[in-house]
Amino acid sequence: MINVDRALRSSIRTGKVVLGSNRTIKAGLNGQAILIIFAADCPNEVREQLDSMDTPFYSYQGMGLDLGSACGKPFSVASLAIIEPGDSEIMALLREIRGVEA
Repeated sequence: MINVDRALRSSIRTGKVVLGSNRTIKAGLNGQAILIIFAADCPNEVREQLDSMDTPFYSYQGMGLDLGSACGKPFSVASLAIIEPGDSEIMALLREIRGVEA
């Protein structure tokens, strides 16, 4: 089983990740995002927009403050988009959660 927090930190350090609902939605609509992650307390209107995209998504089990902390940030993060995973194993979430090849 993948350690999501460690994979997120690695992805932020070695890949390309955008934080925040507006930037995540924009990355999803532009086709840049390869994986979207959102917190349990992500606002419903944001989650509905993210759910309607073709981009795979993962529902983080913690709240926004927990997701922010997992990203090494001192603030709440409702959603984020992985643009490039870098050296991270974050894309293994797709196989683990949905059985999809990453």
